[in-house]
Amino acid sequence: MNADMIAAWAVENGFLRIGVSNYRRHDNSGVITLEIKKLSYLLIDQRQGFRPRLVSQLFKDMALPRSGASLQVLSANS
Repeated sequence: MNADMIAAWAVENGFLRIGVSNYRRHDNSGVITLEIKKLSYLLIDQRQGFRPRLVSQLFKDMALPRSGASLQVLSANS
């Protein structure tokens, strides 16, 4: 897993590039921002009427799903 793979997944899933390593997707329920760092990513989920939810994960601890699926964390046994 690396930053290029995360960026490709983001584009395949409707995220628009808004900066060097930032992607954003708007839908009816709110805005999701993805910030790709050197060894990790930060996902900011801002749904209308709720507090923003932050999810941060190291690349080495996750598996990249197929297009249309969500990002998932690997279990300790993987």
